[in-house]
Amino acid sequence: MDADDSPAGGGSPLTPEAKELCHTKLPPSLRNELKARAARLDTPRTLEDVFSAALHAWAEEPEEPNTPPVKLTSAAPFTTQLPAGQWTEHKRVCAAREVTFAQGAARAVRRWLEDHPEAWQTRQPGKTRRIIVCNQKGGVGKTTVTLGMGQAASEGAAYFDEVLTLLKRNSVRNREAIDRLSQLTASELRVLLVDYDPQGHLTKQLGMEVLEAKGPSLAKAMLGTLDGSLADLVVPLTDARFGGRLHLLPACHDAFLLDAGLAGHRSRARTLEAALEPLEADYDLILIDAPPSLGLSMDAALHYGRRRSGEATGQSGCLVVVQAEDSSADAFDLLMDQIQDAMRDSTVSIELLGLVVNLYDASRGYIATSSLEGWQAMDEIRCVGIIPDLKEQREAVRVRLPLFTHSPDGAQSIELRTTWKEIS
Repeated sequence: MDADDSPAGGGSPLTPEAKELCHTKLPPSLRNELKARAARLDTPRTLEDVFSAALHAWAEEPEEPNTPPVKLTSAAPFTTQLPAGQWTEHKRVCAAREVTFAQGAARAVRRWLEDHPEAWQTRQPGKTRRIIVCNQKGGVGKTTVTLGMGQAASEGAAYFDEVLTLLKRNSVRNREAIDRLSQLTASELRVLLVDYDPQGHLTKQLGMEVLEAKGPSLAKAMLGTLDGSLADLVVPLTDARFGGRLHLLPACHDAFLLDAGLAGHRSRARTLEAALEPLEADYDLILIDAPPSLGLSMDAALHYGRRRSGEATGQSGCLVVVQAEDSSADAFDLLMDQIQDAMRDSTVSIELLGLVVNLYDASRGYIATSSLEGWQAMDEIRCVGIIPDLKEQREAVRVRLPLFTHSPDGAQSIELRTTWKEIS
């Protein structure tokens, strides 16, 4: 049975009692998401069942005019069983709509996924995820992880599939990476990166200018002195990989004075929330690149990341970045103390979403390996990612490009994608 040659006509009655093989092609992201979604339905179903349901629904309902095609350049062979006659019926529908069999199957799957969203994909007011990427020690790579999570969450499915294609060119060398990524799908979320660190590393890494102290800024919005809308300061990343979904709220030089301004503010714990809340309707995820600070601005960030009333566990909270060395452990203890104080003082719940060990290099010997074992053995927080210390991230910073653009199939990019899925 042809996968994606010219469509053929003809039809036959469907007979669910009998089965026949269907040979076609699907992008790995669509196949993986279909399988995962089928398993997570209220009444779990098999991949075979939902694929059949997708073809049936697509055949029954006409497409909207100018429906965009599914990109099939990275499509892989897909074989399953269908009720006898359904694949022949699918070919007839494809002939009528003047699309190939594989294109029709891919569109059917895409429509089924759109019609059966997961709870987190259903936009609801007040349901924006808020993740504070933090540690009290500078230099551990909070900015790298913040940007990495934003890239992984917003990356387009077609680009994700192309990474698998790149890795498969040397399948022996990349077998483990292929196996891991084959279990994932692109999230394609709308993401706002907030450079909340006065040093502005996130803003600079993306080749953008830190805002001038005399102009509008997040700090002024928090202190109630902003003239205008904070949304006017947001800058989209133009890389097509992120489909216009990844945006940045740049840092400003006046953030160094934020703690002093918050000291006299009556509702200082709510200031970051008050500033960012008007932007939440435009985003599925807001990532805060927090400063290495124990000050009032960090208290405001922790309050913003708290679990809100009605919010599911594991949605918002703190993602802690460390390195495999002793000073990170000291900083981690300070952060835990600050989180406990914030929860006690404000009577809120602040979740620890996970721990990321950044810049890991086992060749550094016992200090690194034993520290990693210690992080992985912790009871109070789960280790969700280990990012290797490689040159690609430093190169990306030098050329002012996102890592996924500079090295989409590199080991660091792969680890950041799998880390995102661990907390998503």
